[in-house]
Amino acid sequence: MSMSAPTVAGLRLQLASDLHLERYPDFVLEADPHADVLVLAGDIGSYQAGSRLAERADADFGLGQFSPLRPGSPWQRVLFVPGNHEFDGIEFADAQPRLRATCERLGITWLDGEAVVIDGVRFLGSTLWSDFAALAVREHGVTAQMAALDKALRAANFYLRKNSTLRDGQPMLSEDLRALALQSQAWLREALQQPFDGPTVAVTHFAPTLHSADPRYGLTPGTAGFCNGLNDLLPFADLWLHGHLHCPNDHTVRGQREDGSAWACRIVANPRGYFGKGEQAGFVARCVLSVPDAHAAKPMAAITAA
Repeated sequence: MSMSAPTVAGLRLQLASDLHLERYPDFVLEADPHADVLVLAGDIGSYQAGSRLAERADADFGLGQFSPLRPGSPWQRVLFVPGNHEFDGIEFADAQPRLRATCERLGITWLDGEAVVIDGVRFLGSTLWSDFAALAVREHGVTAQMAALDKALRAANFYLRKNSTLRDGQPMLSEDLRALALQSQAWLREALQQPFDGPTVAVTHFAPTLHSADPRYGLTPGTAGFCNGLNDLLPFADLWLHGHLHCPNDHTVRGQREDGSAWACRIVANPRGYFGKGEQAGFVARCVLSVPDAHAAKPMAAITAA
């Protein structure tokens, strides 16, 4: 998979996620001179236990290097959606205001729950979280669906109990995150369905569908903690950028609307991940994507999901 050179005229986006600067604080992302916008799709840096960012004077979640306001900065415009790990080690209610204030101070555009238009391209952003139902909705019958959902929730809690995302001093578990996901989905669904005369780019941390499942692990109950089952939203976006899974993705999902017109949504992830797991080999330092100028209008009529 090559994502290093744009081949279609249009707004050029450089994509990166899952840099995990809490482990690799000296990593510096190479700026592509052809990029118009840098998109950071979450898990850039955190203050979880043992974070090496905590040793630094500027508590900026590692975002400082991306500030367009920094003298000599190569970045013209930067969009940021937080991942799940940005909330580690901090009370959840305090984390988002702190992250948002950091972005404002650095001149970075906060995109979580926001819509931004740049040069005729609409960007819609959300951490998205996971409702843990991606596998459950594939089952037949309510009983089987509920059993699959329960397995996914329990699988997530095994990990989340060791995590440090807190609410009132207690770890936030899968039911808490599912509630966040349903809220995020409701916002994103409504935003995507607003008419817009131009290309739409969705930016989320969690993956929209099982198309992005990590092939190293297959489809297990744990997969539902990384991927959602939002196939019905794909026809409303031309490009969907995400992170969270530490495996690169670049694939296009196609379908047909009820009126016979075709739609296509390209889904791309460019995570750096962890060195010890061999994940950084797939990271493209200068991953640049072009948003096509041409755009097929997305009617609000019912759509056949892929």
